[in-house]
Amino acid sequence: MGLFSRFKKSTPTDDDVRADDELTDDDELDAQDTDTEAADRADDDADDDEAESAEAAESDDDIDEEEALLEKSAPFGRSEKGPFDISEEYPEHDRLDLGALKVPVVDGMQVRLDTDDDSQRVLAVTLIHDGGGIQLQAFATPRSEGLWNTVRGQLAESVTKQGGESTKLHTTLGKELAIEVPAKTESGRPGKRAMRFAGIDGPRWFVRAVFSGKAVTDDEVRAELSALFRGVVVDRGEEAMAPRELIALTAPQVDQDEAEEKKDEDELNPFERGPEITEVR
Repeated sequence: MGLFSRFKKSTPTDDDVRADDELTDDDELDAQDTDTEAADRADDDADDDEAESAEAAESDDDIDEEEALLEKSAPFGRSEKGPFDISEEYPEHDRLDLGALKVPVVDGMQVRLDTDDDSQRVLAVTLIHDGGGIQLQAFATPRSEGLWNTVRGQLAESVTKQGGESTKLHTTLGKELAIEVPAKTESGRPGKRAMRFAGIDGPRWFVRAVFSGKAVTDDEVRAELSALFRGVVVDRGEEAMAPRELIALTAPQVDQDEAEEKKDEDELNPFERGPEITEVR
């Protein structure tokens, strides 16, 4: 057979027409089925691609959120303005040495140590001045990770569960959380208790501050206590500690020395002149 072949053409019979029509219909159905299956596969592939892309995007968002939570949170210039790490340069100030925290003191300020009843460990220190208070606690953190972003979110959730309200603030101390929780007044009536939480991440430590009393409502009192917070020096120590582990404080040695001096003064001195009795007529 050559390149061009000649086909004989004959008149088709009825059977041949019916057969051709049936064959054509079957071919069309097969083609339609094939096209439908291909389209379905294409749609399935597209849906799978969209689902994978959505999952990948969600996974990336989760990773970004986790990384954001682990970032250190601190006010601008922390290493220059405080709170300071013991290894950094810091201005001279009258400070009370509580071991992990060296706390600035001013005239008229009261210092309260919060201890555990069972172990007698000093868990926190509260500075009280002009009707306002600030409680300070120190915690261990990894060198490259912070705690305040995570703790702040957990505090907000806890307040909501207690039926309270919380508001995020941006202040000179960085990110703060102002809260109001249900509480009873001194007369026993339902009321609210207002507090403000601040936190600052440093190298391998995190210090949490809780403002109460006039430190929540009076800007001047709060500014004074905030300045004391910025003047704190943190001495975490070099020992290994688990993240979030509370760094216990130590009672100041000066109290014991003063107590011993007072005890010595109160002891009877046999050569000291005793009280005189004067009769009044």
